[in-house]
Amino acid sequence: MYSTTAYLYQQITRVLLIDTSGGYFTARYDPVYAKQLTVNKGVDNVLLFEFINQDQKPVNITGSTFVFRMISQNGDELLLSKEMEILSAATGRVKVVLTGEDTIDLIAQPASYSIQRTSGNYVQAVYTDANSQARADCNIVDSVLPQFQDSANLTIPTIYGPMSWPQNPPSGWPDWALNPQPINYTQTTEFYSSQIPTVGASLTTVKMDLTHFTGTIKAQGAQDYEAPWYDVTTSTSYLNATETIYLNVVGFHPLIRVAFNQSQGWGATATPTVVNGVVTGITVNNPGYYYVAPPNVLIVGNGAGAKATATLGSDGGCGPITVTDGGSGYLPITFGNPVYASVVINNGTVTNLMYR
Repeated sequence: MYSTTAYLYQQITRVLLIDTSGGYFTARYDPVYAKQLTVNKGVDNVLLFEFINQDQKPVNITGSTFVFRMISQNGDELLLSKEMEILSAATGRVKVVLTGEDTIDLIAQPASYSIQRTSGNYVQAVYTDANSQARADCNIVDSVLPQFQDSANLTIPTIYGPMSWPQNPPSGWPDWALNPQPINYTQTTEFYSSQIPTVGASLTTVKMDLTHFTGTIKAQGAQDYEAPWYDVTTSTSYLNATETIYLNVVGFHPLIRVAFNQSQGWGATATPTVVNGVVTGITVNNPGYYYVAPPNVLIVGNGAGAKATATLGSDGGCGPITVTDGGSGYLPITFGNPVYASVVINNGTVTNLMYR
């Protein structure tokens, strides 16, 4: 049976504070205070300091205030600034507590730190480095946390579903974009994000924003770019969901992608009424089929700001649509007949896909 001894470690640093009382005229910078600090991200760091003078005697710091600063190594960015607490003025002892919240967003890096003293009309630098400099080394480390990793973007899948293109299209559009649909129309049921090369990662998290999304979402994996895809998570169903979700894939898979299925509900069409550039109402022309939640309504055209919400009909079609914001500036576009705006009805959208 193995046993390991662990220690709770306190960082105590002696630094030089020039005595301004006039009692000292020599300046000896011994390397007793040349000590590199280590700041661990995500936990509380208690940093203790003792101020000594040129003769290495404690400095009375009554009436003084101190500010602790962390600075990037090249000196062009202030990473953190915090007031210090005096523990004993007579013996020159202070502390600063860098909490997990203070450090969690910092990038692990070699950095520097400095201490500023204010006493009456004096604003002084504390000599934290052995070479009589007011800036010393400080190493910010991940330590108890995983190493920070930037999120990367994924492409957003095209999710429209059948019958979701704007009405009154030009005759040159393909059959599947026309109204009514051809009888032999076959619906595409599943859409995919771009592929994630995991590079040996055993946990991959995908973040995405859903807007009135109805359908299922799951992750799939593959051994290489030519291999068949297999499910690596269960399918999660969403009904008219507007929220930010996170999909966690546990285990190593060389490639990962996100699969979206919105096969429930299609075929609804509607026409807007526009008065003086404002959408005042929407008439459902065809309620469509097999919707399981109120569909998403988009108003597109040569204007901006119009919004509307749909209801779910008792027979699974799109129910009445209510305009919640009429927008403005909807001017006519001519495709044979003037079109002020068009209505797109679908099962929601997915935006802002990112992974890490």
